Amino acid sequence: MNFFKLVAKQIYDEAKKGGRLIEGLPLDELKQLALRQEGVIQTQIGSIAADSEPMSRAAPHTKNSVDHEFGEEEETLAKQAVEILGQEKIISLDTAVGDGREGVTARFIIPQKYAHLAYGLKLLLDCPPTGIVEDPTYTIIFFTDEAFEYNKSKRLIDKDVSIRLMMGEKRGDQVKICRNSTYLGEGKKGVFQFENWRVKAIDKTGIFLHTGARKDFLWVYDQETERPELKEIHTAISGLTATGKTTTLCRKLARMPRENWEMIGDDGGTVGFDGSYCAFELCGLYVKTENLDESQPEILRAAQSKDAFLENVTISKYPYMPDFNDLSKTGNGRAVVTRKNLEIASNGLCGNKIDYIVILTRNPLVNVICKLTPEQATMQFMYGESIESTGGDPEQAGRFKRIFFLDPFVAGNSLEHAMIFYDILKQNNIECYLANTGTIGETEEEVSLRQSLSAYNDLLRRQLRFSVEPDHLGYHYPIKCDRANMDLMNAYHLFDDKKLLKKRVIDFLKGRQQYLEEFEEKYGRIPEHIRESLPYKYKKIPPVERIEGE
Repeated sequence: MNFFKLVAKQIYDEAKKGGRLIEGLPLDELKQLALRQEGVIQTQIGSIAADSEPMSRAAPHTKNSVDHEFGEEEETLAKQAVEILGQEKIISLDTAVGDGREGVTARFIIPQKYAHLAYGLKLLLDCPPTGIVEDPTYTIIFFTDEAFEYNKSKRLIDKDVSIRLMMGEKRGDQVKICRNSTYLGEGKKGVFQFENWRVKAIDKTGIFLHTGARKDFLWVYDQETERPELKEIHTAISGLTATGKTTTLCRKLARMPRENWEMIGDDGGTVGFDGSYCAFELCGLYVKTENLDESQPEILRAAQSKDAFLENVTISKYPYMPDFNDLSKTGNGRAVVTRKNLEIASNGLCGNKIDYIVILTRNPLVNVICKLTPEQATMQFMYGESIESTGGDPEQAGRFKRIFFLDPFVAGNSLEHAMIFYDILKQNNIECYLANTGTIGETEEEVSLRQSLSAYNDLLRRQLRFSVEPDHLGYHYPIKCDRANMDLMNAYHLFDDKKLLKKRVIDFLKGRQQYLEEFEEKYGRIPEHIRESLPYKYKKIPPVERIEGE
């Protein structure tokens, strides 16, 4: 029995019967309601600002019904939600998911005192207004109890928080209960995780990736016509929070006459079996504001709009101006910015076919960009090599971590998940690359945004060439480019001390081997040709030369 679904309906029906339900409010009325609640500020710009508790996702306190058995603890949680919300005025916000073509909807049930959450989620997902839905596909419930205030002085791991997701077997079964979290990201990522599950396990239409996408119209030299042709190129960018995904998606590569570019989506989307891509956030983006400045002009302008919702951003004393460079509160400041305030946002959420997938990592052993075979791309996603961020676990931010498919929200059999991805790559001839957006080499010199964008520009214009032979980590390394600085492209050349490089590679591959053994013990053996495509045991480091390859 899906007791979460029963509870969601009970909470809604009882509030409606008792005259405690607020639903169908337009955005301006929801904004005014939010401003009447304690702790919510209207900035000088006109935007709304509020702090959440906790100031990040409560990842250590999160479980889903596929990977964990739900029982007495979850039944108690559901009953508690009914009891507490049965004494409060609640807001019910119904939204579409994606552009509506899949008929998927979400309902957010939120106490009136946290009306700012409803406002932020409506900005993100509900335009044009969906209205009141009879039977939502997903339901996400927020409530707090007596432990909420005490949590504010505790570390994330020690907080009394419960986040549970009932995944279900059919559309409409999906319910998330968030106890003692008022972080807007829990609402957004609830939709994200349910989409992840629906696409793969219920509708079986492809795979949902932690991936944004952009569409570029660029002049590219055509080998057949032997002249430049204006090409439409779709690129998916995949990475954990704080690895540069949104920045990469929102920066201009178009420089020549008739060239143009658009950002389709920034955080997650469905890659269909036909290679198509569809994002899920119809109205806005939920972006990090850490050190946001003129180097990211499109996002900065949108975050400074009167329409933005600011979460955990430092606000000055009167006249209440946001300061994105003041991280004294948290490094995980956030803004919901609307697509209408982003000149680069596309009109639609879908692209016909993905041409490239770029996987972002932060690892000084990795080149600025590497070419991957479909097998290597699948293994790279399975190894999930990246860093922790303030959005995941603030206390571990900056540390190396492995997250399968760079997606903490994947549920179910991970090997099956990876094989779906591999099949889509093979069937659609999608080219894959690995990009390092962190530091590189022995001295860990920062990979500049300019260097990264130059490499992507060369890639999309077919002006980047890669080696035939592999480097020290098994990747095909860049050997020729046009715009990027070749002297700073290859990690091998940026290690003067080759003994140090050898030691770091050995340590790194030990971590891979341990992860691989644990993975296969849990999910079964990976097909050999995929498993062996990237090294997990040390072999003599081959010299990296700049000889043009194919």
